[in-house]
Amino acid sequence: MIINTSNWMKRFTVIAGSALLGLMLATGIYAANPESVVAEVEFTTLITVTEVTSLQFGILDEALAVAETVIISADAPTTLTDAGANVFGGTQAAAVLTVTATAAQTLSIQIGNITSNTGYSLGSFTCNYNNDADTACQATPYTPTSIASATLLVGATLTGDGNAIPGVFNGSFDVTVAYP
Repeated sequence: MIINTSNWMKRFTVIAGSALLGLMLATGIYAANPESVVAEVEFTTLITVTEVTSLQFGILDEALAVAETVIISADAPTTLTDAGANVFGGTQAAAVLTVTATAAQTLSIQIGNITSNTGYSLGSFTCNYNNDADTACQATPYTPTSIASATLLVGATLTGDGNAIPGVFNGSFDVTVAYP
């Protein structure tokens, strides 16, 4: 009996080579393929807000009636609207704040947490950032573009409630400045 070993060896070599190639491909398919990925980080300046002067309505008549208003604009110089002739004197001025933030970033400026006092309520706040136009900033945020440091003026409407008595009564409100 003569066995032709060369054909059998050739077939074995082809089968073994194919199996080895298959194992190498399978190993290559499941091997980790390192990919360098960039991790981006951007640091920005913390926003600071500093009150320079308060919102000032001046000296008002205690006869300020229900729904009578005194309006302080958020521009410089302040525009006073007093249809009921209720302002007797004192200083009338928008609140002045200094805002420091990263330049060229959009800001979100909003008035909230409003506290009124005896004889009046505060509302209809307007903001003016960096000599821009007076813009409502109470119900929805005002969104100007930041410069490194700018002045923010805040005005409001004082509305009588018919309960004013002589004395000094301070209200308050929060100014929130953030990156949206």
